[in-house]
Amino acid sequence: MKRLTISGEACLETLALLIAMAWADGHLDDQEKDGVRAAASVFNLTKELRERLDQLLQTPMSLDELLVDELSARDKAFAFVAAAWLAGVDDDVHAKEEELLGKLAGLLGFTDDRRNELSAVARDLEPLRKDGKSWANEIVALFKAIPSRLEGDGTETFEVAFE
Repeated sequence: MKRLTISGEACLETLALLIAMAWADGHLDDQEKDGVRAAASVFNLTKELRERLDQLLQTPMSLDELLVDELSARDKAFAFVAAAWLAGVDDDVHAKEEELLGKLAGLLGFTDDRRNELSAVARDLEPLRKDGKSWANEIVALFKAIPSRLEGDGTETFEVAFE
């Protein structure tokens, strides 16, 4: 079994990106906010990082405010897959979400080929289950599923840890 670790900063910036994607429709509902907060707790983010998330939940932010420069190439790919998954979770990628994904790909320095490759990974991930599971559970499951799709060859088992 291979162990992959996702840093607190990578978790935070990916959650911040998911918040930006959720705001793309101009509204962030309480269920989405609660899910992000609960996921932050599961990821054991520091008080300072959780406070930054709370600020991001209050008002929409631009992608330029994301602190992605310090993320590794793997963490950037991880964040993009999470955003693309969220955009397509309802089987209808809104034009504003598509535009945001294009801007994000540019911000992260991805070529069109890399963007398409990562978007395909996101489409292959299990969609949101409509059985009453919480957004927090969905986000945690998403964060655990992405690394094996990015790093694995289909034969390895991965344990994902958050630090």
